[in-house]
Amino acid sequence: MKKITLIILFSILVVTSACTNTNGCFESDTITVGIYPYMPPYQYYENGELKGFEIELISEIAKRMDKKIEFVETDYKYGNYIAARSGTVDVSISAITKTVLREEDSTYSQLYMNSYSSLVCLDSKYAGLADFGGKRIGVVDDTVYVDHAESYKKSVNFEIVKYHNYYDLNSALLNGDVDGILADYFVCKYFKNNGDDLRIIENTEIHYFGIVSSLDNEYLIDNINKILMGIYNDGTYEELRLKYFEIE
Repeated sequence: MKKITLIILFSILVVTSACTNTNGCFESDTITVGIYPYMPPYQYYENGELKGFEIELISEIAKRMDKKIEFVETDYKYGNYIAARSGTVDVSISAITKTVLREEDSTYSQLYMNSYSSLVCLDSKYAGLADFGGKRIGVVDDTVYVDHAESYKKSVNFEIVKYHNYYDLNSALLNGDVDGILADYFVCKYFKNNGDDLRIIENTEIHYFGIVSSLDNEYLIDNINKILMGIYNDGTYEELRLKYFEIE
């Protein structure tokens, strides 16, 4: 997985460096950033302090743009995407999956990371999705994981149970309210590495993440792309990646 992540990022950012347009002007001295701090290790609270890979990444971008940063929290994941799409915030970041449909009504930065949809359980009797017929699988509501679960139901008949955030989803699995969950690979690894006895039994769809803004904010995204290239080239990206992610 390490090679996949680095090859994707490098190839995309090399293209970016050749086509970045910085003719636009972002006049404000503050960038408002939509966040969803309920998905560690991307972003989360620890003792009341915002932490996470994406918090540090977007803060470094703002620093290199010589801008202040104002975080605007949303309490459900899709709401963070909507905030950026509508222009309520300048940009949003929260492992927002790039899709063809979303590209039609929002602007994405170049991709900065990829992850997977992971099927996770506690019981060793489950070996894959086919074993969940008649069972309950939890997902975070208003995410691509709902779409994936509904697609998988066409071949395996299970019940989809929706939760508000990843903490609630993980608790539901640990408490036996669901038999399995479908969620982001690195979020599941975070919970597993912090003591929860989770079994990641299958990785299905791959996701690619970008920073999102409204369609009329292309100049801001162009400047972010240029800075992402610098962050990658000078080793800052790799330092952050190694700090927060266990890459196999």
